[in-house]
Amino acid sequence: MNLFLFLVGGTGARVLKPLVMQLAAGVRPCDENTGAPIADLQIIPIIMDPHRANEDLKRTEDLLRWYKEIRRSLYGERTDVDHGFFNVKISTLADLIPQKGLNNSFIFNLGSIAEKEFKDYIAYDTLNDANQALCSMLFSKDQLNTKMDIGFVGSPNIGAVALNQFKDSVEFREFANIYKREDRIFVVSSIFGGTGAAGFPIIVKNIRDAASNPMLTNRGDLRDAKIGALTVLPYFNVASDENSPITRADFVIKTKSALYYYQENLTGPKSLALNACYYLGDEEASVPYPNDPGGDGQRNDAHFIEYVGALSILDFISIPNDKLMTIDGKAQNPLFREYGLKYDEKNLTLMTFGQRTRNLVNQSLVKFHLLYMYLTNQFMKDIGRGYTLDAPELRSSFTSTSFYRTLINEFFHSYYDWLMEMQSNNRSFAPFNILTLKLENCIVGIPPKKGLFKGVVDYKTVLSAMNAESKKATTQSRYSSNQLPFKLMDLFDSVAEKIIAKKFNSIK
Repeated sequence: MNLFLFLVGGTGARVLKPLVMQLAAGVRPCDENTGAPIADLQIIPIIMDPHRANEDLKRTEDLLRWYKEIRRSLYGERTDVDHGFFNVKISTLADLIPQKGLNNSFIFNLGSIAEKEFKDYIAYDTLNDANQALCSMLFSKDQLNTKMDIGFVGSPNIGAVALNQFKDSVEFREFANIYKREDRIFVVSSIFGGTGAAGFPIIVKNIRDAASNPMLTNRGDLRDAKIGALTVLPYFNVASDENSPITRADFVIKTKSALYYYQENLTGPKSLALNACYYLGDEEASVPYPNDPGGDGQRNDAHFIEYVGALSILDFISIPNDKLMTIDGKAQNPLFREYGLKYDEKNLTLMTFGQRTRNLVNQSLVKFHLLYMYLTNQFMKDIGRGYTLDAPELRSSFTSTSFYRTLINEFFHSYYDWLMEMQSNNRSFAPFNILTLKLENCIVGIPPKKGLFKGVVDYKTVLSAMNAESKKATTQSRYSSNQLPFKLMDLFDSVAEKIIAKKFNSIK
């Protein structure tokens, strides 16, 4: 299955980041009926944001690039991997159709928008007096003068016009022509800003209207596509700034207006455009973010709502096909889902969430954090002893490889920053004690089980378990000489699973 993931505006990029972290940890969506992992899963993120200088977009784009590089070192181009760290393949649209010469980027090309002020984009100066008067009624002077390289500055009426070029782009045509009946589409956007609120309905409309687009060769399958969407309601606060067009008070007004429009054109009985729609928001005011309409880069701290938002994507993948039927462009029995915390607390941990969430992600996240701690604090000390000497050997030169440097110096640094930002926000989400060096107290609120024969959890425990697992793997000839990254990660995955089962099995 290919999941084409459209991420609109800054919120789209911010929700993608925790999804990448969850996939790196080995979280794997499973069929909600059978419990079997979804086979041959590949995710194709397509980020739509004219604000290329957006720091959150840049950070997410870097994370995607590092993920691809690490995964390629582990599994090559395989899509049939169904367990282990980084098991889900993430690709660009160009990866799927390299012969078409598309830009090999996760970011949709919106250059013709970003280069212009809105009035120039609509050729305002060439209009006659009557049409200029009409435009002046629909758009304020500030909106007409908006330079769209910073997005649509909370103005979905601008975005609705500018983003309509989507249907005429080479990228949309190629996406539409390679879409297969078994594939799925998911859209992530906020409802209280400009880019997301405008882009979401345009994407869905152009997909459902594929039958009338003569440029497409795959019109029937695309018109009846399985489409899900996450609509993110207000969840953060911004500092007051009289010189900025962005205010917290406007968020609620814009949300109500957008919901009414969506009811008429996306989710209501007249349209039935979505097979599954997810709603998410939080009235608890976050630590106020700087009021930056876009000129200074818009770098917001990670928030637990984005972490939960990523779970909606995994949930959509897990829904069986027979619950996502579409006939003649109309969704049959559409699903509407919300998310609620098990406990309404300001300081969240892994155990705050409900049973289904804990079953899906907790073990994988704990395994990944143990990996982070071991590779960051101990691995180089273990080179030259035990499992590192079993063939194929993990020598000191391994720490100079592109795989190791990307994982340690890039991905893990981003992972640490992500945890730190969520912990510092309001609500605070702190799954791990990120300042400790001790494995035994690294999970917030979950100490290891104690007992006479249970032993301790430390780096000696890990080394001993890695040695035992490596001996077994050597007997089975499990790793070849060109699989050093896979050997390290696969051994640790197996060992961490056993440690969790023995010492931390209360995480579920």
